Amino acid sequence: MHTIPKKTFPFLNSSEMMDLLRHEKSGTPDADIELDEDLSNHAGSNKRIICAACGAHITDSSFLTEVQGNTSHSFFNPHGYVFQIECYRKAPGCFSTGVPSAEFSWFAGFAWQISVCATCSEHLGWLFTGDGPSFFGLIRDKISESSDRT
Repeated sequence: MHTIPKKTFPFLNSSEMMDLLRHEKSGTPDADIELDEDLSNHAGSNKRIICAACGAHITDSSFLTEVQGNTSHSFFNPHGYVFQIECYRKAPGCFSTGVPSAEFSWFAGFAWQISVCATCSEHLGWLFTGDGPSFFGLIRDKISESSDRT
């Protein structure tokens, strides 16, 4: 069972944290994400996108995708925290949890779920599902690029 420390989600109040933990078991990797896909076989100048906290492989730069005209966005949540995110079609190294919510969604027609690193449970961003293909909005400060293909 994943344990998600409160420090990982400083923007959640106690009620929201309890809801997240209550629904944690319902979180499953997205059906349209192939977890057994070998990302290390991508050719060219693709870079591994890794968790800044533990170095786990989260996705590849080849999965960067344009959403509402851009691959990068800046938003704030209801508590005033500002997030700079990058959008990816797939993020097999993420675990999405909780019930999808359309409340205060940054993308019209999409609901969000919290996404954490499947290895260390660090909050990395959100999975957005709804009108159009699903995608991950990963927080720039929580991920980094690595050209290391090992």
